[in-house]
Formats: sequence, structure tokens, C-alpha cells
Amino acid sequence: MLATLDESTYRGGGMGADHPIAWCHGTGRGRAFYTAGGHTAASWAEARFLAHVVGALRWAAGAAEGDCRPRPGG
Repeated sequence: MLATLDESTYRGGGMGADHPIAWCHGTGRGRAFYTAGGHTAASWAEARFLAHVVGALRWAAGAAEGDCRPRPGG
């Protein structure tokens, strides 16, 4: 898990304090990355979100190092 969501910032959440919104993992000889961001046009104008997506694409393509191993307790 790379990022979680604070459900106290909106209504209707049901996953609790540990609500994942971005994660990655190896799959066979490939790499998988998931992000729940980008649902609004404004997201795509935010430098931090764009850096998140670019970093994910670089990692998934094998052009950047990353560590998606499960963490103890998480």
C-alpha cells in the first residue's frame, strides 16, 4: 500500500482508518500499479498527483526502482 485515504474528510466511507487508494505489486514477470486518484479534472493539474502518476508509469515500465513488497503489519 502506497497511500491511504482519511475517511473523516468526506461522507459515505466504509473502509475505516486503513482505506487504501494506491498500491503496487509484482505479478509474474510484470508489475501492477493501482491508483484511485484522478477522478476530477483538477487532479490532473496538481503537480503532486502528476508526479505520482509519472512515478507509477516509470516504475511499471521498469525505468525506475521501487519497493512494493508487503510490509509487516500492513
